[in-house]
Amino acid sequence: MKWRKSNDQKIMDRARKARMDRISGERSRERNSLSSQSGVSQTEDGGGKRMIRVTRLSGEVLYLNIFQIESMESIPETKIKMMNGYYFLVKDSAESVLEQIRAFLNGCMVPGGPK
Repeated sequence: MKWRKSNDQKIMDRARKARMDRISGERSRERNSLSSQSGVSQTEDGGGKRMIRVTRLSGEVLYLNIFQIESMESIPETKIKMMNGYYFLVKDSAESVLEQIRAFLNGCMVPGGPK
């Protein structure tokens, strides 16, 4: 008698394959020294528009798009959760990240702000 997969098992197999494809894609980006979220080199000296600069626990500099941040949590380090479900543990305090976001938004909304 041949065993047939249930619909639930087929769904789980597709989800597992998608996870493995995503992981292998992240590994190739890491080999090329690119961030898995932003596509920005982690050793780049300057940030871009709508980006904040944070430092990972390992000391690497990372630039995050402020419009992709979903939430932040202050445990001994700061955990920044992105809209795509990824998260980063950073040395920066949640308050310093919020200050960077405020500075950007004030520059956009205040007449005569930085160009």
